[in-house]
Amino acid sequence: MLRIRLYGAHGLLPKADRSDNGYRDYPDHVLEALHLIQDAQDLGFSLGEIRAGLAQAGASPPSKGAMLEALRHKLASLDQHIEEVSLRRARIVHLIAKLEHERGGGR
Repeated sequence: MLRIRLYGAHGLLPKADRSDNGYRDYPDHVLEALHLIQDAQDLGFSLGEIRAGLAQAGASPPSKGAMLEALRHKLASLDQHIEEVSLRRARIVHLIAKLEHERGGGR
């Protein structure tokens, strides 16, 4: 329930109508949007990235082409991040080996 409010506050979901009892009443397509938003977040997309994708699509879900483009862009970003982290890891391993060698192998 809190996610629905959060997503609404970030402009990812339309404002809900209120029923007579005060409960929010969302259209059926909101459930599909909720699944899309959750899947996108699980893949590492930020709420801003998701909002931009949904805004481009308008009232309908994003096209397959738009989703493929976003996924390819995210994949390239992840690959770059993995490369950067791998380089940092190698530098740390090298520094550990160097420091251990300077200390005569002791810790």
